[in-house]
Amino acid sequence: MDTILEAIYRDGVLVPDRSLGAGQEGKKFKLIVIEQEDSEAGREGFFQFVKNHRFDLPEDYRFDRDEIHGR
Repeated sequence: MDTILEAIYRDGVLVPDRSLGAGQEGKKFKLIVIEQEDSEAGREGFFQFVKNHRFDLPEDYRFDRDEIHGR
C-alpha cells in the first residue's frame, strides 16, 4: 500500500488527517516525515530525495515474487 497523508504533530503525537481504514489495524508502516513550511520547497526536497536514492535495474531484470518469498 502506498499513500500520502498529511499530519499535525500535537502533544508529542503525530495525528494524521484521515484514517487508513480498519483493514490496516495492527500493521507497521515506514514513514518519511517532511516538515511542510513551504509546499513548493517541500515538493522539491522530496523529488531531490527520490533522485538521490534511485537506481536503474538491468534490462534483463525480472521480479520473481515466489523467489522473494521462498516458495
